[in-house]
Amino acid sequence: MDELTGWTAEDTEDVVCCLCRVPGTLVHDVAPFGVVRCPQCQLVFTSPRLRPEALQRIYDDAGYFEGGVYGSAVSTGAEAPSAEARLSPAMLLQRTWTAGRLALVDRERGGAAAGGRLLEVGAGYGLFLAAAREAGWTTSGVELSRTGAKHAQDTLGLDVFCGQLEEAPLIPGFDVVCAWDTVEHVPDPLSFWRTVRTQVADDGVVLFSTPYVSSLPARLLGTRWWTLKPTEHIWHFTPRTHALLLARAGLALTRVVRNPLAPANAGRLDSLVGVARPIPGP
Repeated sequence: MDELTGWTAEDTEDVVCCLCRVPGTLVHDVAPFGVVRCPQCQLVFTSPRLRPEALQRIYDDAGYFEGGVYGSAVSTGAEAPSAEARLSPAMLLQRTWTAGRLALVDRERGGAAAGGRLLEVGAGYGLFLAAAREAGWTTSGVELSRTGAKHAQDTLGLDVFCGQLEEAPLIPGFDVVCAWDTVEHVPDPLSFWRTVRTQVADDGVVLFSTPYVSSLPARLLGTRWWTLKPTEHIWHFTPRTHALLLARAGLALTRVVRNPLAPANAGRLDSLVGVARPIPGP
């Protein structure tokens, strides 16, 4: 839990469940943070949690993406990754996920050829968006990290807005909206999904991934669960709470992939990939 070092109570704020608007009951005390569960809907979240300005400092750190799912393969400058970096286990996993997720998009669209509009929220360094563009999609992205957005814009030439989704100057009607390992970071998941609903076409599809707190590693390891990360993972979901949130936002959860052998979720024992579709209006 090294990411807890250096933060004090002054850096934190108390929040309530985004669905029920009530405080949670303590599950894990990881001072100065708390991991709590809503007594009504069972959604797990961090409270107290970092204030927005403190959280932004984490995402703007040039080292935020390094050593994790990107390994050390992505440079923050203009130089391309080395051949050795591109062959790192982290980048091999990235390519497996990207190929698996693009294939899942195709299956969910009935095998229709790529070529529509695709939005990725939480675009990171832009690797998935670049692959989608190469596959024929017209791509747009949103990324909170200034470091990540700059790399996507300057190095990969992608259309990526730096900021929150609701601030992005987007034209609604996307055929596909993706949010890979994003919704656990957003200030309010219900508000987030409601904004996604305004951006996706009525016949479009939404795909996302998150860790899930009902996974075996999460239940067995408690505060030692490697994905707990109370500084940045401020919401923790189960398939049930995902379905509740999405439905409240006008989206129906239609598929959940938890198999770590599935390419879209390869090697991930504590994460899932979800698929949702807009619920028709009255």
